[in-house]
Amino acid sequence: MTFWGVDLSKNTQGDPKRKFRWKISFGGMGGETGIVWFAKSATKPELTVSNDATHKFLGHTFKFPGSVSWNDIDVTLVDPVSPDAAEKTLGIIHNAGYRVPETQTVLQTISKDKSVDALKTVVIEQLNGDGESVERWELHNAFLSKVGFGDLSYEDDALSEISLTITYDWAKWGKKQDSAGIFTESYNPQ
Repeated sequence: MTFWGVDLSKNTQGDPKRKFRWKISFGGMGGETGIVWFAKSATKPELTVSNDATHKFLGHTFKFPGSVSWNDIDVTLVDPVSPDAAEKTLGIIHNAGYRVPETQTVLQTISKDKSVDALKTVVIEQLNGDGESVERWELHNAFLSKVGFGDLSYEDDALSEISLTITYDWAKWGKKQDSAGIFTESYNPQ
């Protein structure tokens, strides 16, 4: 008997989710499909429940859960020559409303509406061995909050990278895709 399931060939319980089987897509970077094939790593969504509300009674402190906030995710991209990831990233920032203040007549600024629209929908999917999605995270109202264009060194022959921090309001989680291509969304997995 295997640790992960009785009979993996019949997919009764299935292979465990693997860290290297994933894809990320957002329309502002990935072209028509939105898939960013030059993504190297990504963090999955994370939430924090505040516990600032307390009540003291005699010699005890009782804590109560408060509001939920979703933490930023980090994505690392390899910077290919074509498509040029640096150019595409700067295009997202430009479409978000940022303009270089070359003259005093440049008055346009970044807004949340334009920033969200520039990045489009951000989706992180974990895949099984057949390339089918088994877990899907959709980030709502996502925008780039930090961009790093990497560093250079004569002593390093690694690929150039771009680091992105993506901020969002909330994430939706979905289970395995059904035969019609619809994801079952649930916050109460059985």
